Amino acid sequence: MKLLILLFAFVFPSSSNEDISLKQKISQFIIATVDIGEIEKAKKLIAENIGGIQLQWGNFSLEETQNFTYSILDSSFSVYPFIAMDYEGGSVYHSESLGLLDLPTNMMIGAANDPNNSASLFYLAGLELKKAGINMSFSPVVDVNTNPMNPIIGIRSFSSNPEKVFNMANAAINGFKAANIIPTLKHFPGHGDTNLDSHKTLPVLNLEEDELYNTHIYPFKKIIEQKNADCIMTAHVIYSKIDDKLPASLSSKVMKNILRENLKYDGLIITDSLDMKAITSKYRIEEASLIAFKNGADLLLIGRGDFYKVRDRIYSEVLKGNIDINRINNSYKRITEIKSKYKLNMVKSKDEFSKAYNTITRELSAKAITLYKNNDKLVPLDKGYKNISLIFFMPERFYSDSINLYKRLILYGFKARQYNFSVNPTNEDNEKIEKIIAKSDIVIVGSFQWSGVQNNNQRKTIEKILSSGKKTILISLMSPYDIKNFPQAKNIIMTYGITSFTMDSLAALLDGNIKSQGILPVNLNFD
Repeated sequence: MKLLILLFAFVFPSSSNEDISLKQKISQFIIATVDIGEIEKAKKLIAENIGGIQLQWGNFSLEETQNFTYSILDSSFSVYPFIAMDYEGGSVYHSESLGLLDLPTNMMIGAANDPNNSASLFYLAGLELKKAGINMSFSPVVDVNTNPMNPIIGIRSFSSNPEKVFNMANAAINGFKAANIIPTLKHFPGHGDTNLDSHKTLPVLNLEEDELYNTHIYPFKKIIEQKNADCIMTAHVIYSKIDDKLPASLSSKVMKNILRENLKYDGLIITDSLDMKAITSKYRIEEASLIAFKNGADLLLIGRGDFYKVRDRIYSEVLKGNIDINRINNSYKRITEIKSKYKLNMVKSKDEFSKAYNTITRELSAKAITLYKNNDKLVPLDKGYKNISLIFFMPERFYSDSINLYKRLILYGFKARQYNFSVNPTNEDNEKIEKIIAKSDIVIVGSFQWSGVQNNNQRKTIEKILSSGKKTILISLMSPYDIKNFPQAKNIIMTYGITSFTMDSLAALLDGNIKSQGILPVNLNFD
């Protein structure tokens, strides 16, 4: 009995903590993923004082997203919850799946090389998040993409240059903060040199510490030095020269030794989602959560993991004396201080930001587009061509935006037709393409690759088009690394993404209305 009384006294060391229980404090360390259709589940978690909710992607309108966030935030809670999402352009998330405005890929923003407009873009994007009831973004990506074969970062990175990544990430942070959105820098200490996808397996990097610090940690370090980092997400990657047993997301050598001690960082540390295969292939989510918390994480992103199992596992360890109560209070203090700093509240806004947002996105798209090769001087296009064929490969979700290229070219007076095919063309598709090429004066072929390795069927089809004897222009529609597959291409343009604005800019470049200003943001060294 005396032990229990002492424990009780130790749990609540000051009057400011007397109104919240130990379990409620631990609940603040957890962020769980829910679907917009799971309102009752979300309300139940918030009633348990969960630290936050991460919105799952899905085909929902802005109104449906608002109805969800407004509904759950009408619930009763002791501490206002984080309402978070992965808000980044690229392969991980498509903004329209929650009814939000298009967000360009980070690599496109890096190619535009315009920090001022980029900060404005993220400010308006932040206002859009606020309008949807969201107060935290798991972005920007601060990874330096040094591996052209990286299967998961690629166009999610601003650049392969650490200084450029710092400049553009810092601009994004400033924009989000101006809109009162909590930015989350990821994936510390850097996911840019991996050749495996941590959603599927656990990557191991053998980088020397000097290279890790001078390249991959560099942009994080500079942002921390500027006191501009409030939340940093760790990577599910083993850095063998630092810790050859645990991934960064579970490692005290990364979180305590590097982040806290070496870099003097005192903001929030959050794990990447602990339901990813990199973790679940070896640990139960509640076990990984406990290790991560003991080794320095403040926030545990558990994905679809069981909130109660995670909370109760940590609670049990505190009762057993395996976790010091000061450790609980320190993380709780960091979380509540950040929530207080950003004055989290529900803003039911009907303000329209789309006009200003679209203006800036259009400017960035025009600045980003890159004429990489023009050996045959085909750009700008000659209006004398009687049959211009646009043959594009892409996921179906991009078809509606891509058609803007065709529409613009017609308005400019070109005789063009556009044909969209999947990223994995069939034999039947190839037969159609052969007939299209036979009737064409010039073929503009769009290559699509998220990251890593391009679809083999698509690569072979594009090779045939480029070797057909017709005049050709290759468009790298997404990741610029795809051009390594086509050394025979003599005319290459890079757009770094498919939006209505990038297609408008592409048409303007082909017509000669704009000049190429884009600066290739990555090193295309394929050796």
